[in-house]
Amino acid sequence: MDILEEFWNGSINPMEFDHLESNSNYRKVVEAYNLNQEQLKASLSEKQQNLLDLLIKSSDELATVVELDCFKIGFKLGARLTIEAYS
Repeated sequence: MDILEEFWNGSINPMEFDHLESNSNYRKVVEAYNLNQEQLKASLSEKQQNLLDLLIKSSDELATVVELDCFKIGFKLGARLTIEAYS
């Protein structure tokens, strides 16, 4: 089966690649983020914690939209480069 068929059939899922998990810089940043978030939440009232949770959820949703757009742009650029290579 070729890569396009695998992609079409769902055998390839770009979100399943764990390349970030093995990146020590990524792990360091995530650990710092989580520690800072825990420390901040501990200093906030319950109402402020709820607002922070909403802010984090909105930020996550925004990141998802941006990541999808970057994926689309990268995919299209790759396709254009491939077309150019065979022209």
